[in-house]
Amino acid sequence: DYAPAVGEEKQLQTHEADDSIYQTTLDSATEEEFLRLPCFCHCLQLVVNDGIKASAAAASSFQKVASLAKLSHSSTVFSERLEKFNYTIPRANRTRWNNQFQTVKKVIDIPSSILILILSDLKKNDLILNSKDRKVLEELVSLFELFNEATVLTQGESYVTICLVAPTVLGILFDLERELGSSTSTLVSLCEALIASIKAQFSGLLRYFEIDVPFNTYCMSERFSDVISLISPLLDARFKLLWLDSLHTLVKLRVVEKNAGADVLNTTDHNIDVMTKKTDSLTKRKCLFPYLKENKKVSNENKSRILIELDAYLCEDSREQNLLFIKN
Repeated sequence: DYAPAVGEEKQLQTHEADDSIYQTTLDSATEEEFLRLPCFCHCLQLVVNDGIKASAAAASSFQKVASLAKLSHSSTVFSERLEKFNYTIPRANRTRWNNQFQTVKKVIDIPSSILILILSDLKKNDLILNSKDRKVLEELVSLFELFNEATVLTQGESYVTICLVAPTVLGILFDLERELGSSTSTLVSLCEALIASIKAQFSGLLRYFEIDVPFNTYCMSERFSDVISLISPLLDARFKLLWLDSLHTLVKLRVVEKNAGADVLNTTDHNIDVMTKKTDSLTKRKCLFPYLKENKKVSNENKSRILIELDAYLCEDSREQNLLFIKN
């Protein structure tokens, strides 16, 4: 008889693998499209980048801001003079656009008289911001203000990101269109570039609101065309239907009907009628979701209706095991 050598019985035996057993799994995976949501923050970054490329009119003003930021961190005299007036200029970080945005805001917050006085004493007259520079930078800040707020919100933990997508995109788009309609705007090309980019990046989502967007064919999950982008804010107690204020009533009805069903329409008709009566006015300070900061008074009629609903809920039998409570 054959006797194996010492240690030979411990060696692993190799066999030819039969890949056919995996074929069924591979075929089913390729035939079905799985839901893949794009990164919302990254898409906003792409829109911002497209806008920056079209901001040639602000190039010289940008350069002055960059030079002032560099001077504030290289000259102790300049930084100390600013600190006496309680002003500072943060160092600009090229890898983070919103950091550069904050730098621009800090610079234009410094009154012209103070900046001219300090720079004249330091023989840096070439860095003084003239009236044209300030106008361009102020318009630039106004155009990117909501982008910055959206970026900060997506990086925080106060909101579920998917709930922010539709309200944020609509809020930014409508704000840019108002800015474009302003006769005093000097950064028209920048504003147009931002509008075109946001319509391209979020075309799948904006089609739900009957907004003209570039016609391209994408898979269901691209361009935020999946219906989850609409359902999420509707189910968020903070947004509900408030983020649809700027849309026409018929568009609101179709959005709600498509995603929430006929039963929801019966309970929200009153809310929609109330919202359409509100005027779409600009606030002095831009805010992405101004309706969340409004303190609405509850009328006595609404209070009585709420009490009736609560009383009916408390009187219900507790024998129902299903956690989904359905009202008639």
